[in-house]
Amino acid sequence: MRGRFGVEIPASPQVPHFKLYLAVIVLGFAALVLRLWYLQIAMGEQLLAQSESNRKRFIRLFAPRGMIVDRAGRTLAMNRPEFVVSIIPAEVGNDDSVLYRLSRILEMPLEDILQVVGNAKQRAQRLYPVPLATGISLEVVTRIEENRLWLRGVDVSPQPVRWYPDGKLASHLLGMLGEVDAKELQTLREVGVSPGEYVGKMGVERVQEVWLHGKAGGKWVEVDARGRQRREIEEVPAEQGATVMLTIDKQLQRAAEEAFGNRVGAVVAVDPRTGEVLLLASFPRFDPNAFARGVKPHVWREIANNPLHPLQNRAIGSRYPPGSTFKIVTAAAGLHFGAITPYTGFYCPGALQLGKWRFRCHRRHNATDFIKAIAASCDVYFYQTGLRLGMPKLAEMSHAFGLGELTGIDLVGESKGNIPTPEWKKKRYKEGWYDGDTVNASIGQGFVQTTPLQMALVAAAVANRGTVMKPFVVKRIVRPDGTTIDTPPTVLKQIPLTPEQWRWIEEGMRAAVAGRGGTAHAANLPGIAVAGKTGTAEDPPRREPHAWFICYAPMDNPRIALAVVVEQGGHGGAVAAPIARHILETFFGITHTHTRADASATD
Repeated sequence: MRGRFGVEIPASPQVPHFKLYLAVIVLGFAALVLRLWYLQIAMGEQLLAQSESNRKRFIRLFAPRGMIVDRAGRTLAMNRPEFVVSIIPAEVGNDDSVLYRLSRILEMPLEDILQVVGNAKQRAQRLYPVPLATGISLEVVTRIEENRLWLRGVDVSPQPVRWYPDGKLASHLLGMLGEVDAKELQTLREVGVSPGEYVGKMGVERVQEVWLHGKAGGKWVEVDARGRQRREIEEVPAEQGATVMLTIDKQLQRAAEEAFGNRVGAVVAVDPRTGEVLLLASFPRFDPNAFARGVKPHVWREIANNPLHPLQNRAIGSRYPPGSTFKIVTAAAGLHFGAITPYTGFYCPGALQLGKWRFRCHRRHNATDFIKAIAASCDVYFYQTGLRLGMPKLAEMSHAFGLGELTGIDLVGESKGNIPTPEWKKKRYKEGWYDGDTVNASIGQGFVQTTPLQMALVAAAVANRGTVMKPFVVKRIVRPDGTTIDTPPTVLKQIPLTPEQWRWIEEGMRAAVAGRGGTAHAANLPGIAVAGKTGTAEDPPRREPHAWFICYAPMDNPRIALAVVVEQGGHGGAVAAPIARHILETFFGITHTHTRADASATD
């Protein structure tokens, strides 16, 4: 090829365009094949699962818990269907807009929702529904459905929710529920408990969890892009738990709680013949319904910061100096070991001088015999008895009554109290034992500490002539198929006193209620012989003493024994005995009467 001026220009080489095109096509096809291999082979199962999860959703059906009823079959705890709003953290992911929107719909503080979701993530429960609110109205359900497109991972479904129809009644006995934690799951997984489920945390709900829990079910449903259910694919029904029948009497329990009012303390009543607990109440109470599907953070803070500790079961877990109610034990020890006889008398000038220490009596009783000492609660009489006995023998008799030991009641959180000995004091305080320690112990003061349950058993032991029955609260388990398991009565202790010695102690307790100068006139009932003992226990640094009263009735055929303690209540005869009277009136079907406090009831 020549140029404009005749100059020869060499021809440019031809570019093989078809080879370039071919290379592009081959590379593209290879990339496509590689992508298809990755999607179909390498990620096939995972993507299939994701696809299925976008179309299908598993809804867990929580098993209805078994009912809890009283000895007459009256309902104490049951279930009722309620709409439950739950959230699945894994589906929500990091989309906080879901939580903001849900907070407005539920009118629930965002901080509370974030805390619930955060706790679920920490417990590795991101894949399970976490309940946020129960008992929501149809209006709220409708609003959630209207916002379904923006509420991915939020589920609304009817669930059986634990319900205590009487609110705070017998709350410490029944207990409460809470979401199962990792430690509990290790043992409860064997009985079908799964993460996210609610289990008993205290009381009967906890101890009888294996029977009450039942077996959870579930169903697969098809959902659309907005998460709405279209059809049910498969269902495995849940199975309800067993019914637990308790030994308590619901009407008696209510009478005790009404009589106690706003005071702080506890009441326990047992059948001395069998050990069945007829009522068990601790004050202040709490409402277990607040825990049925997750306690709200602000509610928990209110309970946790309450200085009266409403979750503490004072009936079995709190230790108090028993005061003069312990004189029954000192009297039994004195008779058994021969330190005194029923005819032994001491002079009470109003105090006992022991070296440089002066131990007061609440009044001057002058010449005092055995019956008068119990009836009028003479401290000096029992000071002298304790000194004659010595602490080792007094401790031996205390343990014979079951004090200083666990009773073995079928509840958790029991305290064994404390019965001191010289060895115990040496180990605990690096000090020797003094006669003053024995003097204090002989009237239930000093280092002596007992629970209300233990003192109810002291009264029951006298009623039962030395046979101490093991206390229990579960009378019967009724399986779903109708078969039953009954709890048999069990002898816990046998106190080695003669029938005649028991009769003298009983006469003293009867005189306390019905005799001249007795401290428990407020518990005297028409037509029913009540035997009892008051107590006014000092418990420094508390300013006011604890008010105690223990008793049993009727004397000729005891069917109930009980203990009442009112923290910082004052004198037992003026405060605790009237509460016991109200309970006994209910038990025997007597019309309630208003009892004036006895001015002489100073112990």
